[in-house]
Amino acid sequence: MKALKVMAIINDQGQLTLDHPLITDKNSRVEVIVLIPEQTDLNDKSQQTKESKEDV
Repeated sequence: MKALKVMAIINDQGQLTLDHPLITDKNSRVEVIVLIPEQTDLNDKSQQTKESKEDV
């Protein structure tokens, strides 16, 4: 099995929309693992961005 890391958006219907098409065999079945950041992860990244801007 080969792993690919891609970014996507989950739409209102709960379906994934990939940022870019996959370059692989067409019409093949795949296994998907979705990593959803928790709210604390988003807050940590926001805080890191603020701190980085303050250092400039």
